[in-house]
Amino acid sequence: MSNTFGNFTFDGLNKIISCSLGTVQFSAGEVYSRWKDWLQDDPTRLKYLPAFNNSVGGESLGSGTLVGAYYFLQNGWKIRPQEADHQLSVSGNLFPIPDTAGLFEDTLGNYQVIVGMRTSSLTQTVVTSATTSASSIANAVWSEDLSTRTSGAGKTVKDINNTTKATLGVSA
Repeated sequence: MSNTFGNFTFDGLNKIISCSLGTVQFSAGEVYSRWKDWLQDDPTRLKYLPAFNNSVGGESLGSGTLVGAYYFLQNGWKIRPQEADHQLSVSGNLFPIPDTAGLFEDTLGNYQVIVGMRTSSLTQTVVTSATTSASSIANAVWSEDLSTRTSGAGKTVKDINNTTKATLGVSA
């Protein structure tokens, strides 16, 4: 059975989660989920100390808003970036237990890796079923006729239009 799941290879004996070649970004939730997949793939792997404490978060705050998730790497497990010079971006709330432990292991080769962590101390997730795309919103904004508006941007456009016509001597 393979030890590779998604962008990660798991070595339970050495407590190393290695990023596959080409992995320059991942989320805390992704590595946690792939670790669970690795365990479920072969229950004999439960003999190893767990890499993660249970995550916290995901509870509903109402109106489709959820408490953001936090993931805790523990028992000496570390993440080894891919074997290449690169910048690794990790998003989500990933912290070590104990808090003084490191999250990352050096690469085996002589590579320069810069790790950027994008975390939040106050997280919430909003669940929505909206299928509106950013481009459809932009199209709706740009196609909106502002000429009949009496306040805000519409009034500004109308005032500029009237000023321009007066300056040019064109009747309104």
